[in-house]
Amino acid sequence: MSQPNQKTSATHDAADRLRRSILGGELAPGTMLPGERELSEQLGISRLTLRAALAELQAQGLIAKVHGAGNRVLDYRESGGVELVAHLARHAIEGGTVPLRLLGELLELRRMVAVELLGLVAERATPEELRGLRAHRRAMEEVLDEPQAFVAADLQFARLLVRAGHNLMLELLGNTLARLVSEHPGFEAAFTVNARATLLVYDRLLDLLEERDPAKIRELAKRVLEPLDRRTLDRLAEATALAADARRPSERAPAIGDAEALEPR
Repeated sequence: MSQPNQKTSATHDAADRLRRSILGGELAPGTMLPGERELSEQLGISRLTLRAALAELQAQGLIAKVHGAGNRVLDYRESGGVELVAHLARHAIEGGTVPLRLLGELLELRRMVAVELLGLVAERATPEELRGLRAHRRAMEEVLDEPQAFVAADLQFARLLVRAGHNLMLELLGNTLARLVSEHPGFEAAFTVNARATLLVYDRLLDLLEERDPAKIRELAKRVLEPLDRRTLDRLAEATALAADARRPSERAPAIGDAEALEPR
């Protein structure tokens, strides 16, 4: 009898194989998956494990069970959630590419949320919360040259900021975005390649938070966050190009554009 962790691993592996085919376009929206017997044989797993894998894909909005007919592939752009971003990025990274477009869209989402969040923090944060943000910003200076530690510290700064906005829905969204970064190393580069400039922006934002001027901090956030994210993506693109040039021709990774098949259509 297989151990629970082995069964869980087999379930996730099977789900991942099917998810890759769906996100990569091999299984187009509207396609009916093979029956359980055929599909379990194709994947080399038991029907019980297959059912668990299909349940995982159903929960992610990738397939839907059709009574009496099997499972139909859905258009994930209409039915999927933000957690699929991590899978799209991971598949691209494992294929030797850097998903710059996905990273750019993730930064854009973070930026839109941040503008309104900062206004809420200016209105609602307690003096203790503002002091905690300032103290954490100072501590981030100590790990500026340690990528993993800096990412962890940056995510914690974001958590403190969201908490100071006193909005539960923003906290839950923030948790989702934090998991996308912490659980998928490919995203870390977007948060470390421009670390020093990030801290300078945090300093300016903290100054305005302490002034308690929501309108002013929203305006500043709009002006400074977009150029910061744009520089971050530019530096990532430059680093990717240099890494590709350093490879021998026979080992060169696919161009950035090759990730398009695994990015939202």
